[in-house]
Amino acid sequence: MNLQETIRRILKEETKINIYLRRRLGVIDNEFYRLMKEVYMPDNICRHITGEDLLDRIIQSVIDFMYFNHFSNLDDNGKLWNEIYNDIENYIKDKYGEKIKEYFHINCGD
Repeated sequence: MNLQETIRRILKEETKINIYLRRRLGVIDNEFYRLMKEVYMPDNICRHITGEDLLDRIIQSVIDFMYFNHFSNLDDNGKLWNEIYNDIENYIKDKYGEKIKEYFHINCGD
């Protein structure tokens, strides 16, 4: 793949995310890393059943953080919040999903 195709692909992926969320992707990453350092350490993640369960819990924690700190002015049953919610969920699954499942597998087994 050449450089132009790579740039087009990245720009296309970034424009899929809601504009209100796009400028807060760094906040999502920071909250994710904070949770991994302070909450979801190897000694307490094995209480989850699977890596998928752990991933869902992390996603929900990040979504709660983002709503209460950045999007609380939105109706939590409204269309805009539903789009942002789905974008956050997809962003975390795409970026960190496999890493979290592997992290769980390494520390807790199957």
